Amino acid sequence: MIPPSLYSIGSDPVSLPDAEAIKHHFGTKGSMLATIPRLWTPPFLLISYPILEESGSELVGHPEVGERGLSQITDLLSLTGKLIVRSSIIGESIWDRGSYQSVIIEAGTGSPPDELERAVSDVLRSAPDKKVALVIQSYITPVFKGEFGNLLRIAKTRDHWEWSEVGTSGIASRTRLNSQRDQAANESLPLKSQTARSRERLFGSVGAWINNELMHGHSERVNCEWVTDGDIYYLVQIDEEDEDLVGVNPYQIRIPPRHTPSAETGDFLSCATPGSLSDWDKLKVLEELWEAEAPYKPILFYIPFSKLPKADDVQGRVKLRDEFASLIGPQGIVIRTSTRAGKKKMNLPRTECIGPDEAANWCIEVSAKILSESSKPEDYAFVAHHFIAAKASAWAKADPNQPEVEIHALWGLPDALQYCPYDIWEVHLPTGTVTDYPVYKSDFLVSSDDGGWKHQRIKNELARFHCIEKKEVLEIATRTKAIADRMDKPCHVMWFVGCIDEDQKNFNVPWYWNDAHEAEPNTDRTNYQIITITDRESLKRFKDTNIPQPRLALELTPFNLNLMRDTGFITEVGQTALDAGVPVRLNGSTLAHAYYQLRAAGCAVVSTGFKDHSRTRKVTALGKLVRDKIPEKITQRQEFETSLKAPDSARKAFLISKVLEEALEVREAESDEEKTTELADLYEVFRALANIEGIALGDIIAAADKKKEKVGGFDVGLILQHTGLRRPGTTGKPNIDLSDIQVLSRKTAADTCEIPFTFFGFMDVDQPRAVFFEDLNIRLDVTLKGDRIVLTVSRGGEQLEFPLDDSIE
Repeated sequence: MIPPSLYSIGSDPVSLPDAEAIKHHFGTKGSMLATIPRLWTPPFLLISYPILEESGSELVGHPEVGERGLSQITDLLSLTGKLIVRSSIIGESIWDRGSYQSVIIEAGTGSPPDELERAVSDVLRSAPDKKVALVIQSYITPVFKGEFGNLLRIAKTRDHWEWSEVGTSGIASRTRLNSQRDQAANESLPLKSQTARSRERLFGSVGAWINNELMHGHSERVNCEWVTDGDIYYLVQIDEEDEDLVGVNPYQIRIPPRHTPSAETGDFLSCATPGSLSDWDKLKVLEELWEAEAPYKPILFYIPFSKLPKADDVQGRVKLRDEFASLIGPQGIVIRTSTRAGKKKMNLPRTECIGPDEAANWCIEVSAKILSESSKPEDYAFVAHHFIAAKASAWAKADPNQPEVEIHALWGLPDALQYCPYDIWEVHLPTGTVTDYPVYKSDFLVSSDDGGWKHQRIKNELARFHCIEKKEVLEIATRTKAIADRMDKPCHVMWFVGCIDEDQKNFNVPWYWNDAHEAEPNTDRTNYQIITITDRESLKRFKDTNIPQPRLALELTPFNLNLMRDTGFITEVGQTALDAGVPVRLNGSTLAHAYYQLRAAGCAVVSTGFKDHSRTRKVTALGKLVRDKIPEKITQRQEFETSLKAPDSARKAFLISKVLEEALEVREAESDEEKTTELADLYEVFRALANIEGIALGDIIAAADKKKEKVGGFDVGLILQHTGLRRPGTTGKPNIDLSDIQVLSRKTAADTCEIPFTFFGFMDVDQPRAVFFEDLNIRLDVTLKGDRIVLTVSRGGEQLEFPLDDSIE
């Protein structure tokens, strides 16, 4: 029987299974608190949901609490002179953290029953329509506080932890540690540390205890909140990382089809023509990035500052508004500031998606501001277009003298590539070799219904998936290299990836380019204490605070999206880091503007996504059957190859595997021309199989026709789901539940799963699918490649939260 309350003094910690059993009475927070060794957490009293539902805020008067409960609460208050009263919601998840109010009671401010009633009332008001249990705990006034977790966002393995700390200055810092070699902390001793280094090992030992003793046999990750009075460290909360119901599935974001404005010219707005492209840098891209007859070339409009109506010209403002509406559309207008060709500047003012009224006003107001700083209206123009919706964005780097192209990509809008984690692809164009470096991508930037841009958290279990497909990678690499060749210099090209036309066909749009800058190799492997810079205020706090940290780095994660386009702010961050003698840690792409600006400021930049070496040029073991003339062609493009002739006994096995490879390429083909080519490859493999068996093609076709007449072909598409012997005396079909039909896998035992051949027909290339062996605490990721299957075994990846502020609640 579950008691109405649980008092920590004089009671032992509960096991994780017991905590699961009492969650529906004491809530997630309370039941997990009950698992912590008693010397590791301040003493507490848990009040169950049924008791609180009956008593409301008049808790002390409830017969199950009464004088004994009041005495316990008074004792808790006397230990530190303060109590904290917190809700423990039934069914609360880790994603709800910080949603409900906590109240601190101080000794001497009033009678304990009255103060408790006030606190409970405030807590209940913060959680309306929730089933609420209560945590009443002695409050430790923190000298430092923070979090400690091995969440999926941290790493693929459960032994990697991130430890964060907030001091009296309000500056938050983070570091990472591995608990694999730590011995579990002693439950009979308090958590103490004498130095910063031993503090990391102290938390390593706590992590070892959580993984090996508390969570033993369970695959969940956890996040802990901790406080210290300067001497002893206390765990005050443990949250299990459960299913992410808030993050979005980026594959299911609906991309509206391309809107094509009318290519006309008004009194103010002019449609870009071949004659105007050489005048403005953001129009010139139409001839720099696009071939003359290329499909899907965007329609751009421009208006020189000299043609804009004056601020007091009401009729001109109305006419400008009407032109925006008639030429581009009633919504989804994007305006960017352009300079004369050859005078390119980065991060000039731009809009999100706006309507005609706002567009006209924005042009007049922003032009006035720019001209107040520059007296040359002839040097500026606005370039306008309809918003181009895409599933993903990319920066690609190509050099006319190099065969490799590097691509950085992330779901959503390209501005997020300035500061969010991203995937990297390296493409060796002569061979078509694609090497991928997928990472945990926590957030992406999307357009909202009101036209603005907002961050969306990516669903936890999808965050390590590829954001663009291999065929898109190859197209972007090929076209970027062609652009670099045309311009005859290394360049970075920005892309919109996965746009959709009116016929629901996908296409990719090169949008902007700049001269390539070199990224410095990451030779620094320091495990930095991270200070998060979110805005000018947090930057000022860092400047004003003397933080003697030998392993300190600033991490740029802005609240306001426009800050990453603010050259002054980026330069100020770089100068601050330079003055402090610390590097800037950047999650964003080394191909995007922010990296270039920070390097130009002279500070050291540590990029979390930068790779120290290329894997595309390594010697690659393939062991695959190729057409007879392929080795000769590899030699002709000045690469070495090693090949051997397979004996007839092995050639048949290679041909059978080639059937699967070529059949997948048939599936991936889109145009009729591609499908014809890939079916021809499949036919060639079939012809080689016939040759090795010594059977004429005519005989095979005749046998196929005969069998088709006898048992049919595969034209209808019948899927045989079950067979079985009929029981004696029964007729008709048995009643079979068809919900267990699985294309990918079917578990037949705790340690066994079956993957049918149908896997090859339905499984997306380069998209992992997971099989979970819960009893073994093992996850198996199955990834279908173009010519192989990749199996990845883990005991569990990384939710890099986009912060709402720079404090830890």
